[in-house]
Amino acid sequence: MDDDRDGTDGSDGGVRQLRLVVTTPAYDEALAFYRDVLGLAEEASFSSPDGRVTILSAGRATLEITDPANAEFIDEVEVGRRVAGHLRVAFEVADATGATDRLARAGATVVAPPTLTPWQSYNARLDAPGDLHVTVFADASHEAAPRTEDEIMVGRVGTLERLDAPVVLAEPDPAWPVVAAQLVADIRRVLGPVARLVEHAGSTSIPGLAAKPVIDLVLGVPDPADEDAYVDRLGRLGYVLRVREPEWHEHRLLRHVDPRVNLHVFGIGSVEIDRMLALRDHLRTDAADLAFYLRTKRGLARRRWELMQQYADAKGEVVEQIVARALRCEPRPLTGVVVLATGDPAVSAQLARDLGVPLLSTERAPADLLLAIAADCPAAVLHGALLRDGLASLPHRVITDESLPDDADARARAVRQLARYPSG
Repeated sequence: MDDDRDGTDGSDGGVRQLRLVVTTPAYDEALAFYRDVLGLAEEASFSSPDGRVTILSAGRATLEITDPANAEFIDEVEVGRRVAGHLRVAFEVADATGATDRLARAGATVVAPPTLTPWQSYNARLDAPGDLHVTVFADASHEAAPRTEDEIMVGRVGTLERLDAPVVLAEPDPAWPVVAAQLVADIRRVLGPVARLVEHAGSTSIPGLAAKPVIDLVLGVPDPADEDAYVDRLGRLGYVLRVREPEWHEHRLLRHVDPRVNLHVFGIGSVEIDRMLALRDHLRTDAADLAFYLRTKRGLARRRWELMQQYADAKGEVVEQIVARALRCEPRPLTGVVVLATGDPAVSAQLARDLGVPLLSTERAPADLLLAIAADCPAAVLHGALLRDGLASLPHRVITDESLPDDADARARAVRQLARYPSG
């Protein structure tokens, strides 16, 4: 019988297994990190009179031999500088971004975020328990191609911002919120009551986050499709309409050149206003997600992009993860606002139920009694035109129902937005 075995299965003296032995006084920390966080399966565990050892399976094992010149090249591609010593441990994973985030939250120090390499993998570097310098890498050969210029141009006015280079991120600048505050004031001044909500959003609104030096603002108006109500007036301040997307929440984007501003316009009560501001508020308070987002931005910024929008698109999956966590947070109770409703009583009752506040109607009690009750409520819906004359006595912000969207869900969202961001 022919025997074509090459000895790699251990026969004829061939090596059967590669095992890396890590000695560390922080045994429990290292075991939890590599077994419970990274996900290496436990094969066996033993103890000696004064010590312990656990063997973890890391799937297929290979031994990579490199010379100093190649090691320096790999470090330059993945990190941008020489960092690894003579030993580096690499783990192949399904998702380099997710694995890096888990390991960072478990205590690893991220040396370089997941970076797309010339060999079509995403590679990240970390300093991990056991004094190991670690690479986590994942196949990127099946990644979807970035949107083309023609695809991005759908719904846009003018031309796209070409890049043909990596993205340059500026370090956080304390002047950004100062500039944004003046921009917000200018917009409110020229738009008056049309500007139902104006907020500084995006990366420049988050302390500690590197960003492109472009201020993002979100503007909530009664009807974004009514461009006559705001585009020309914003033009007096130097804003130019660049994007019109009626199929996506009636989104409009206006740009300003100096300072550089992206002004996103949505209808008040739009879910996209909630998403943009939830992301901002969450990253202002959640250090782990802030670090996660910053790693993602830095890793993607190192790549060469034809168009700036392609870089923005590439952040989308991570942004969605963070927004989902932000929106899962317990909603704040509605306080400091009353809604004056004078239309259909059924609509007023539905709004009160959606907001979780009492409905106080002149159909059930005199106006002066209702106003006295409302003054002691954190928030309420007041129904009845007779109540209008007494609103000035209330300590609340007053919102009238004629300024709210017709859709029930958007109506409730609009009240919450105006209550939470009351500068309008």
